[in-house]
Amino acid sequence: MKWKAFTATALLALAAHNVHAACGTIRFAYPDQHRPPYWLGNGATVPEPAGASVEWIREFAASGGCAIELVRLPVMRLRSALAGGTVDFIPVDITADGQPGIVIPRDAQGKPDTKRAATLFVAAFVRAKDGYARDLDPLEMVRGKRIGVMYGATYSGLLEKAGAILDQGASAVPSNFDKLMLGRVDAFIVPMIAASDLDKYVADHYKGQLVRLEKPVLKSYLWVATNPAYYEAHRHEVDTAWNWVGSAGNKRLNMLLRKYTEN
Repeated sequence: MKWKAFTATALLALAAHNVHAACGTIRFAYPDQHRPPYWLGNGATVPEPAGASVEWIREFAASGGCAIELVRLPVMRLRSALAGGTVDFIPVDITADGQPGIVIPRDAQGKPDTKRAATLFVAAFVRAKDGYARDLDPLEMVRGKRIGVMYGATYSGLLEKAGAILDQGASAVPSNFDKLMLGRVDAFIVPMIAASDLDKYVADHYKGQLVRLEKPVLKSYLWVATNPAYYEAHRHEVDTAWNWVGSAGNKRLNMLLRKYTEN
């Protein structure tokens, strides 16, 4: 009886070891931009706390039985690094759909699977003294205006088409808000997971002088993407982690965001 118990325990341990061995350590790359509450800090050293999205991606890796190595890269290098195999996962939006070297989860019809994605809410912040109606369509507001955006923003083309003059000179969220306060830009347009994610930060730092327009510039989705070679080699682990996003993952992300935005 003792031998059977020992054997069962050994087999379970071996199975657990094989899961980690099959997956190993995934290399997850994200923008080297200070973007509270999601990614905190700049440079090679990841701070603690690291940001809501960093904590979430650690849980994403663990759900597939994987360890994780965090890599911060210039935003314009993320997709090429993934496609070239330098890293194994990156965050992407819908503009990555169909891009060579990038794999995202798909539904039964072969379309990007929005159930295994996080939400994306792109919002406009303006100066309260400028008197914009809070329900103004931001794409109507930007025509002829100088608009601050994060460097490498994938929605830049949409804003330019609407007549915006883009300013990508500030690489961090706080410095873009500061430029708005100083009048160097007429609005700052920033991607978020949920509409209210930056409301407390803005209220605490700018004391009502900056406000968010209620209507989004766009609403879409964010995926954790991998590359074809990694997916073929670790399909089970990747699918398990993607499925976690669609089940417990999004609830966990909301909980982590509250941890960073409500304190």
